[in-house]
Amino acid sequence: MNNIHCTIYHHFKFKNVKDYSIQFLSWCSDLVEDRICKVCNGTLVQTRGEFVCVECGAVNSIAFLSENGSSQIPWNQELSPGKRVHIVDGLGSYIGYHNDGYFHDGKGTTLSSKGQYKFRKLKRRYNLRIKIGNHETDYRSLMSLNRVAAFLDISDGVKKRAAYLYKVVTSAESTNKIEKISNHIVLVALCLMVSIRESASNAPIRLSEIISIFKDLGHRVSGKAIVKLAQLLPAELGVSLRIRKSEDYLQRIVSSIVEEKDILPRLSNIGLEKLAYEQRLLQLSREILVETSLKTRGGRNPYIFAVSVVYCADRIIGKVGGHRQILTQKSLANICDVAEYSIRDHHRTVLKDKFLEKVKELSPPKIEDIEDQEYRFPMLF
Repeated sequence: MNNIHCTIYHHFKFKNVKDYSIQFLSWCSDLVEDRICKVCNGTLVQTRGEFVCVECGAVNSIAFLSENGSSQIPWNQELSPGKRVHIVDGLGSYIGYHNDGYFHDGKGTTLSSKGQYKFRKLKRRYNLRIKIGNHETDYRSLMSLNRVAAFLDISDGVKKRAAYLYKVVTSAESTNKIEKISNHIVLVALCLMVSIRESASNAPIRLSEIISIFKDLGHRVSGKAIVKLAQLLPAELGVSLRIRKSEDYLQRIVSSIVEEKDILPRLSNIGLEKLAYEQRLLQLSREILVETSLKTRGGRNPYIFAVSVVYCADRIIGKVGGHRQILTQKSLANICDVAEYSIRDHHRTVLKDKFLEKVKELSPPKIEDIEDQEYRFPMLF
């Protein structure tokens, strides 16, 4: 019995628990509009989620707090009240308050040091058992999800969306709508990948990066297992991998380039500002991708192709500006963690014609070209 119940129960000395429960529920259902104590008509103050009388100290009711509607996540509405989607929560009473580590008896007297140690230990073990009882698999899976999300530094919304997708699949599994899933860690990795891809360019993280983090935490996860599980799950569950496009990775690649410490001295040597170079590089890369159809790109890796496009855009900036290019194939490969020969191959086979076309389009006209135009179109007056 927690402190709220103990205070009311001992103050009014109910004959049995049934009478106490009826009275307590009636108080909780009655909103405290006038803020007047029901025992001594004293003034009520709100403290630690309760309305307490300043005169007699009686707890009149619980202060129900509701969040703003704009802060609610739509998929949380399908879960039970009080459930946090990315954590296994249990229903039941706590020893003391939820996060309380200092305990009192029913009369408010502080327990001895020995009693404090005893109840602190009991509280820790009891609360943990309430949370993960009969949910050990979900507990371990969601704990792994939280750790991976912290390593990847993704937003809280993306993490909660992944946890929601995980619970949708496990609910279908528990009701025998789908076959049993042998590895729930693979399911967590799949749900995280789906959530990240739904967020588009807000979290352009590759599948190989997610797999690497899971392996660092000691889990056996592979890309083949994730793709296979995605193909086995029904489409109505909403857990399907969306194909990434190269456009989703441009902002991440360009930001990584301009933040590299070796790039700033090169920009200073040719008189380019960091922000201007970043915007120009991003603009040219997007233009190249817009003018390059998906058929022309073929089945190439979208991330590696995006890196090659950025390299092509950097060459265009150097050619048009009349200075050396900022990036080399080797430096760009090290920054973006791709193979150098992949950049070279993509540039030679797909982007070379686009490079020549863009240079011709953006280069200022030469003096010889201007004179030739005047000769072909002489003035008539």
